[in-house]
Amino acid sequence: MMGASIRASRRLFAALWILGVWVGFAGSLAQAQGWPARPVRVVVPFPAGSSPDVTLRMVSPRLAEALGQPVVVENRGGAAGIIGAEIVSRAAPDGYTLLYPVNSVICANQHLYSKLPYDPIKGFVPVTMTVNFGYVLLARTTFPVNDLRSLIALARAEPGKLNFGSAGLGAGNHVVMEMLLEMTGTKMVHIPNHDSAVSVASGASDISMVPSTTAIPLVRGGRTRAFGVTLPTRLAALPDVPAIGEIVPGYAADAWHGFLAPAGTPTAVVERIAVEVGQILRLPEVAQRLRDIGLEPVGDTPAHFAATVRADHDKWGKAIRAAGIRLD
Repeated sequence: MMGASIRASRRLFAALWILGVWVGFAGSLAQAQGWPARPVRVVVPFPAGSSPDVTLRMVSPRLAEALGQPVVVENRGGAAGIIGAEIVSRAAPDGYTLLYPVNSVICANQHLYSKLPYDPIKGFVPVTMTVNFGYVLLARTTFPVNDLRSLIALARAEPGKLNFGSAGLGAGNHVVMEMLLEMTGTKMVHIPNHDSAVSVASGASDISMVPSTTAIPLVRGGRTRAFGVTLPTRLAALPDVPAIGEIVPGYAADAWHGFLAPAGTPTAVVERIAVEVGQILRLPEVAQRLRDIGLEPVGDTPAHFAATVRADHDKWGKAIRAAGIRLD
């Protein structure tokens, strides 16, 4: 009798557990089906006119049309993206507040600062990568060599003589340059400043990793020389410029923009956003506009984007530790 009672209790527990799972799933689905019922806010943790801001404002009108609700872009720049990321991490996980950062906010900041007001991995759920882009290694027009192999040879022959500019200590273009120095066994002097593109174009620095969106017009206008791009493949906009990995096997360093939501946001809502954004990015006119400014449209699944976030978090952490970069 006791055995039968125990089995009956177990069956009851299992039935209640299954019922609880289905109730939770049904609640999430119902919430997703009613979403959105009001405007969706997307926080860009950088000022207006920045690369993520420009890209989001290209996508957001079409996303609003697809969702049937306004998509409000809110710029909350400052502290290397930390201010905007914290706002979203503390928001209700209901799909009405999203984050639109570049990868450094999620993949680098935790390694640069001893304490963050948000957890970049546990505090967010990746939704979809919107665009991917790389940096272009530029040199001043009076630089004494004309290609990457010669640059590496020169840097090895004269350690510490050459310098490179960046947007600042720990900035994306600083870290990807440190990756290259480590992989080539070279040393250069770092010159942090507010505009690495201006620095190298004016001759104030020897070389600099410059975001492709800024680098392309500088190269086409003859204001700098291009030695390589950090993406695994060449840029369509600069077909004659090699990928750095062609000369330094294994080197690849990209940057991305993407949508993230507060942890706990219903899966159905996350997947809906990913689907809608992906369809927008596949529109020929949108894709071409992005490629024209050096951005590659992506629009992947939440699972694929989550895997990229974890891999990049580890990769950037390794590079930052190897270079000994700290911001506090």
